[in-house]
Amino acid sequence: CFDACTSGIRNARQKGFYTSLIYTVSRLNAHELFQMPKLLKDLGIDRFFIQVIGIRGKSAQHTDIQLSRREWLDIVPKTAEAAAELGITVTYPKVFLDPKEPFECAGRVADNYFVFPNGRVYRCPLCEDFPLHGMRLENNRLIESRKISENELFLLDISEGCVMNRLIQPENLSYSQDRKAEYKIACCMLKEEISN
Repeated sequence: CFDACTSGIRNARQKGFYTSLIYTVSRLNAHELFQMPKLLKDLGIDRFFIQVIGIRGKSAQHTDIQLSRREWLDIVPKTAEAAAELGITVTYPKVFLDPKEPFECAGRVADNYFVFPNGRVYRCPLCEDFPLHGMRLENNRLIESRKISENELFLLDISEGCVMNRLIQPENLSYSQDRKAEYKIACCMLKEEISN
C-alpha cells in the first residue's frame, strides 16, 4: 500500500499536479510522524494535513489509541514546524489552548454546514452523534430547528472552551486544585496553518 501511494504521488508530481497528504495520527503511528517532513519533501508534497484520531467524538471511546495532551503537544506542533521549515504548508487542529488564549467556536465565526441524508443540517461535527441539529433541509430550504440545538450551545462561554467537548468528553480536561480548567479545548473546526 505504501509503495502504491508514494508511486501515485510521484506520478502526479511528474504530471505537474500540486499534491496534498493527510496523515491521521494515533498512538499506533505517532512515533512515525517525526519522519514525515523529510518524506514529504522527498515526494514533493505541497500541503500536509495532520489530523489526530480519537480526541473528539465517538472515536474517542477507543482511548488506547488516543493521544494524551502531553503526547499531542510533544509531537504535532513540532512536526508541523519542521515540515513548514522545508517549505510545505501544514494544517493541523489546534486542540489544546492555554487558559488565556481566546476560544472561538466555528458555530459563531464560520459558515460550515454538514448536510445529512435524513435532512438534518449541523454546523458542529461533535453534535452529529446527537439530535442537536440547528437546521434541517426541507423543500430545498434551510429551516431553523425550534428545539434546543447546537445553536444554543454555541452561545455558551465556559472556561473549558468547547461546550460539546465538555458535555461528551470531559475526560479530555484537567483541573487544578482550585477546580479551574488547566487548559481549554479548541473548536475542532478551527485549524492552525503554518508555512514558510
